Amino acid sequence: MPESTAISSPVAKGLLALAFIALASSSLGAADDQRPQGLNGATWQFGPLNRWAYTHMSEVIPSKVIRRGTQAPRPIAGLSEAADDMAISWQGSPARLSQLMEEQYLDGLLVIKDGKAVFERYAGTLTAERTHLLWSVSKTITGLTAASVAADGLIDLEKTVGDYVPQLANSGWGPDTLRDVLDMRDGSEWNEDYAAADSTVRRQDCSDGLLTGPDCAGVDVTGNYIFLPAVGRMPGRQGSFVYKSGTTDVMAWVLEAATGQRFADLVSQRIWQRIGAEQDAGITVDTGGFTLASGGMHATLRDVARVGQLMLNYGKSGDEQVIPKAWLEDIFSREGARSWPYPAAANTRPYYRSFVWGLGDGRGSVQARGVHGQVIHVAPESGVVIAMLSSWPDAEGGAATVGFAQQQKLVESIEAALR
Repeated sequence: MPESTAISSPVAKGLLALAFIALASSSLGAADDQRPQGLNGATWQFGPLNRWAYTHMSEVIPSKVIRRGTQAPRPIAGLSEAADDMAISWQGSPARLSQLMEEQYLDGLLVIKDGKAVFERYAGTLTAERTHLLWSVSKTITGLTAASVAADGLIDLEKTVGDYVPQLANSGWGPDTLRDVLDMRDGSEWNEDYAAADSTVRRQDCSDGLLTGPDCAGVDVTGNYIFLPAVGRMPGRQGSFVYKSGTTDVMAWVLEAATGQRFADLVSQRIWQRIGAEQDAGITVDTGGFTLASGGMHATLRDVARVGQLMLNYGKSGDEQVIPKAWLEDIFSREGARSWPYPAAANTRPYYRSFVWGLGDGRGSVQARGVHGQVIHVAPESGVVIAMLSSWPDAEGGAATVGFAQQQKLVESIEAALR
């Protein structure tokens, strides 16, 4: 599954307790722009403060703008008539989406069926104009950007990371092909365990300046341009899928080296401007100026849905082929794995391809996923795109009503209601 996060230090837990009290007394609404008390580098990722932080990322972490350009936004058909509530079947009983959104800490939900918006609703501090942190949904957008760069012949997926970034030649990724990197079949020794303070992903957060406080004691704030080359190799992993956030950051570095452009500018020129985005997006930047492609993008709900529609349309936006059709066909048509290292629904054969999760449900359904409840669900067979942005209390849930399993059930219930 996508990366998980835990709060382990007593100091952080104490700060969170104070934050819950402060937030309860402030009664934040969608239009309330007041910065909550207790929000800092140790607390912003976690509930309840994350609900405000995720919609104000440029105030929390330094960010670079992903510009939408000057063209008129590409309209989403049906948006003005879309419902803000809907009846679905939930756990065997009738339910309203408005209530389920509250129970599941959903900040925004947009559903598109056959190219037409049928549902749009906001909660918490998210509005149609505000961006929301995407966490690892950023990875899928990174993969689409890589597809565009590859289509122009600027990268060769059979060449290695070391071929493009000499600084990474002796790192855990140096001898891996870009094809293996896109599928996270690289041989790096990356450890994605957020519950362990000494795991690679936790040390990266601290090195980036993304996370501060007692859990970062002893970690120098250097940034990814220094941190990533120091990650070692585990050769036995090469060729097998193991989820590793740092692998996406490595791909972003490769794209920068191959094009001579900053990663955020590549996303702007190759994706954001071409899908007719409504608002500028952003991406968090570490202390060394590295843009965090693995989880730092923040964008509006509508523009996130536009990314899903781009995928559903096999890389086409309007009359323009933004991403090669063959790239999306390759993602949708994978056979899937008989053995899978993570929990999976019965009678499915999941897979991971080009920074996209394939459900292996026999219907071609795929997802972009991020911790704390971010998802783009793309279902070609039913013509459905579902974009969800959330602020779960912790990465894998943190409350009885939320988690990846519950989120998937909600996605399936919404899709079923539209059939």
